[in-house]
Amino acid sequence: MKRKMLALAMAGWMVFSLTACGNGQTAPATTAAPGETATEKAADNKDTGEQETQTGEKEESDTKEAASGAVSADSFAPAKDFNIRVPFAAGGSADTIARIIGQGLQKTYGKSAVINNLTGANGAIAATDLNGAKADATELMVGGIAMFTLAPLFNKDLNLSMDDYQFVCSLVSEDQMLFVAPGNSGIEDWAGLEEYAKNNRVIYGANAPGGATHMLQTMLFGEAGIEAEAVTSDGSAKDLLAVAGGNVVCAAATSSLGAQYVEEGTLVPILVFSEEPYTGYEGIEVPTAKSLGYDVVFKTCNFLMTQKDTSPENVAAIYQAILDYSETDEFRELAANASYIPDLSDGETVEKTIRDAEAMCQEAYDTYYVK
Repeated sequence: MKRKMLALAMAGWMVFSLTACGNGQTAPATTAAPGETATEKAADNKDTGEQETQTGEKEESDTKEAASGAVSADSFAPAKDFNIRVPFAAGGSADTIARIIGQGLQKTYGKSAVINNLTGANGAIAATDLNGAKADATELMVGGIAMFTLAPLFNKDLNLSMDDYQFVCSLVSEDQMLFVAPGNSGIEDWAGLEEYAKNNRVIYGANAPGGATHMLQTMLFGEAGIEAEAVTSDGSAKDLLAVAGGNVVCAAATSSLGAQYVEEGTLVPILVFSEEPYTGYEGIEVPTAKSLGYDVVFKTCNFLMTQKDTSPENVAAIYQAILDYSETDEFRELAANASYIPDLSDGETVEKTIRDAEAMCQEAYDTYYVK
């Protein structure tokens, strides 16, 4: 009998996760110059001959702009280099994105941006290092949604609380999909995987229990009644290599991570854990797990965070610096080369996304992991 279907919608990493930490890139806010009031700005417009409207709608808009507390990037003057902790392996997508963002901060502020890869313990090691530093906007960390949602469920000793941090912005929100290697297994689609599973145990690549790809595949195979076993690693890049090498039958990973394999024809995406089919690969439409009868929806979401006691004004300035850099040709070129589609939603959106996901993760954990 089919087990209870569960939608795991994490808007916003992972992240790493994450339905996503925003569903697209946030445009830079239009702000008055530092120290310029809404009234002065209106006067300037009048002096240049720009027609003013005195409707209640414009007054309300000006009031909201003045009250927004928006700041420019140069309202923050860092006294030291940036230290960006990344709890993921060097060379992975989160590491690459952190380096792009770090380059932008370096360009804006003239300070080096050091990327410090501190892997392990679902982000707790990197978070502990962040907590040990003096609260400052130069002390940053790339986080994934799993560190506040899934990881605490699997490690009761993990002492991570959202209340100890503030979020600068999201960095990326991506679809997760299931990949197979037809050349090794003969499996070309979900029906082929189901047929294979009738006579074989499905060995799949995933991160450790408590990670997103492990949870997704546990849910999927549980709903499908497929006997499956995970071979775990410390990164989805290794999982895809294992699929391509014939060491596992399938693995879940982000769309960008699988792009090169799909382009080469080595791997084939057979389903996507999203609300809509994925059409980002040329000539391929990847069906959703929902369309195949499995109500499992998930997006990774990664974000930039700092300590709670860091000056909110300085955090806002860094966010604006990132938005400004995202409009440059240099950023666009780096992002394109890395197959990086940015999602730069603000910190409030990130926090809401994580809190909304907590209950979903708890239900998934109770359904599929608690015996």
